[in-house]
Amino acid sequence: MEDDEQALQAMTSAYAQLISTRPETLLMQMQGYATVAAAEAQGDGLIGEAVRAGWMRIWEIVHQSRGADADKTASFFACGMLGNTLAAIGLPSGAGR
Repeated sequence: MEDDEQALQAMTSAYAQLISTRPETLLMQMQGYATVAAAEAQGDGLIGEAVRAGWMRIWEIVHQSRGADADKTASFFACGMLGNTLAAIGLPSGAGR
């Protein structure tokens, strides 16, 4: 259990550091999701395939580090997406608590 919490803390800290020092990374990620929707609305599924494959690789890495517990993995991503949304609109990360 302690390793699980250490992994969570390390991932959370690394992501927070990335977003605070390179916010363009977050904006690129968000733009990628919007691009998938726009491309698929036009009948182009190739971008979506690539983005979904990348997402699944990230999911598996996080999932394994969270002890292969689907609820913990989903919670981690849910909190991360809330943080992404707050950062993208210019609110501090603690604003969602």
